[in-house]
Amino acid sequence: MSDDEREAKVREIVANVVELDESSLTRTGLLVEEHGADSLDAIEILTHLETTFSVEIDPKAASRMVNIDAILEILDEYGAK
Repeated sequence: MSDDEREAKVREIVANVVELDESSLTRTGLLVEEHGADSLDAIEILTHLETTFSVEIDPKAASRMVNIDAILEILDEYGAK
């Protein structure tokens, strides 16, 4: 999967969980402060990421998922394909 495809998939997951239009998400937009995500949303996003990218992510990483860039970094950290 290319970087662009991976980013598109992350955007899709986040938009579905937080119930937003994908076009409203920027790479640096804060999910909690700007889009109203909460800790349960973070866990749901994490679960979808693990399933989609066949990777196991430490649940503590959910607190670092503040925007799309941070999520992409976490995926890199955990060797997501």
